[in-house]
Amino acid sequence: MLNPWRWLKALLTTLATCHRSTSPPQQHDDPISASDVPEEAAVIIAEYVRSYSQLEALIDAHPTQFTTAVLLPILTRLLPAVVEDIFGAFVQVAIPKLSQDAAVIVAITRRLMMLEDGRDLARWRPHLELLYHLRGKRPVVLGDGHFEVFGSQTGRGFIGETEAVRQWKILSRGVTVHDRGQQRQLMDGDWILHTASGYRLPALLTSASPLFPRDTVDPANPPTQLDGWTYRNYASLVAFSVFNWLRDGRYITFSRDWSSWCPASAASLRVCQLRAAPPSDAAQWGNGVAVFDQKYNCRWHLRLVCWAVRRSVRGTRRSFDWRIGELTVLRLSMCTRRSLPPTIGRAMP
Repeated sequence: MLNPWRWLKALLTTLATCHRSTSPPQQHDDPISASDVPEEAAVIIAEYVRSYSQLEALIDAHPTQFTTAVLLPILTRLLPAVVEDIFGAFVQVAIPKLSQDAAVIVAITRRLMMLEDGRDLARWRPHLELLYHLRGKRPVVLGDGHFEVFGSQTGRGFIGETEAVRQWKILSRGVTVHDRGQQRQLMDGDWILHTASGYRLPALLTSASPLFPRDTVDPANPPTQLDGWTYRNYASLVAFSVFNWLRDGRYITFSRDWSSWCPASAASLRVCQLRAAPPSDAAQWGNGVAVFDQKYNCRWHLRLVCWAVRRSVRGTRRSFDWRIGELTVLRLSMCTRRSLPPTIGRAMP
């Protein structure tokens, strides 16, 4: 008797392992290829794949099984599922509206390939949550304009751009903020709109900044400077820019500030501890936390910490997701007129 679930589990395990690393599959899962799947099970299994590469392997192995009528509903289901896996519920995707089913299949396939080949798109999940609140609790909707840019003259210019810059310019396309009585684009090409100084052009650094000496430069998301401030990476610059619009635009309905001028106080020591913890320190921050940094010489250090409030979701494709409508942000700000204590200074990232 045919058991499609056995084939589905084995196929997904094999494909996921191949994409994740070169290590062999788990011993208890017999590795198979898409060609090992029986013809009569191919379409059933295709309805449960989690990426376009997995679907493509099945199509290549069993081309006669995937007619236009069969493939269109599978792709229509897969596109929003892939978007949710990458961005959570803060991004939605529009299905192309074309007269011919074959044209819709081609358009959806191109979008899936762009998302799958987009590398670390998940780095923007906390930024998209901030945008969700900035947009009045409305998710960003990826439409024709976001994907068609790759086929335009502008899109061809994206090829040589830094990965993080290219990703953010596409995701933030069409996002506006309320500035001095009018709606203005958050991004104008490479220029980003700041709350106090208008459009400013960030400078991407090609080597490690002296303010973050222990960092290894990530060419895809390099340290960035703007108006005298140095950011740990381009994603940090974007996070602070969007957060400042949230704060100054009064989108945040509840906030509380603490100030301390006593370096020996418990509050000051705790701020030093939080500021000194490396962004990747899971023991300090826990899972689902994004940490962003900016510094102005060695005296000013601002750190933005965004928590993902998690909950169990029964019946969904994943066990956990970011809770829509709930945002927890901690901003640490310190200015000092003297050198930090040796124990704190040695711990600085």
